[in-house]
Order: sequence, then structure tokens, then C-alpha cells
Amino acid sequence: MSRIGKLLLAVFILIGCLIFASALFGGLMDDRAFTPAAQEAAH
Repeated sequence: MSRIGKLLLAVFILIGCLIFASALFGGLMDDRAFTPAAQEAAH
């Protein structure tokens, strides 16, 4: 894999980790997201 490819992969992984961390600490993943009603709406 080229150096640019490795760099892009690392950037995408970093962005994914930042989004996941901001969701955890920002309160986006609160208990309301895992209620049965929300799960039914997601399916």
C-alpha cells in the first residue's frame, strides 16, 4: 500500500474514533436510544 493510502486509512480511523468519542461524551448515546420503541423504529 502506498504512503498516501496508509495516511488516508489512518485519517479515516482517527475521524471514526473522534466521532465515536464525541457521541459517548456528548450524551448522544443515552438510554433513550436503546429503548424498545427506538429499536422497533430502526428495523
